[in-house]
Amino acid sequence: MTDGMTDDITDAMTIITTIRDGDGFRDRFFANLTANLRAQDFAVIVDDGSQHPVYLPQNLANDPRIHLLTPGKIGRGAALNIAIKAAPTKLIAIQDVDDLSLPGRLAAQTAFLLKQPNCLLFGRATSDRPWLWPMNRRHLSAKRLYRSNPLHHSTLAFDKSVWERTGGYDPDLACCIDLDFYLRTVTQAGATLIQQRTVLIDRNLDPKTRFFCQIPPKALPPNP
Repeated sequence: MTDGMTDDITDAMTIITTIRDGDGFRDRFFANLTANLRAQDFAVIVDDGSQHPVYLPQNLANDPRIHLLTPGKIGRGAALNIAIKAAPTKLIAIQDVDDLSLPGRLAAQTAFLLKQPNCLLFGRATSDRPWLWPMNRRHLSAKRLYRSNPLHHSTLAFDKSVWERTGGYDPDLACCIDLDFYLRTVTQAGATLIQQRTVLIDRNLDPKTRFFCQIPPKALPPNP
């Protein structure tokens, strides 16, 4: 698989998912992937050192659109980077293994990014509070993210060129990998942050099973 392999298919998109363990979510994730991939789309899945290795279900094992990478335990940031680099399309969509994309997500985000490629494009989740603004989308400034992060990484879509200009995700961060990436796309790559009114995902909100919601104790700095 090489970069630019499907550049002639301008409306194709690659779903990126990194998995470390998450055994209880795999079946529904793969079912959701099967339901949402269009004929022209792809998926790159990285097994980031799961205790029980990730295997593709039988119906996807021989699907040329699905690529499973097994680099071992390299960390979330590094796993995202190698998956995006391996993606055969210019357009990228992020989906966490414990979230579900809703029907029409890829088509909606593809249509927007083909017109406005210099942005990070987000949607909303079924659990979000009602949209308080009259417009169908809103632009967020970088300074808004210093107060709180209203953006769901699992709804993110972007043109790969934005990721390249930003330098990718930071592979050395133990947490806030998504927020760091957003800020650098704005300050270093000159991209804009856009959140649409459209509901794109059903999130897993259980703090006991929510992926990437906790910082491993060994990653925390020592108490002063």
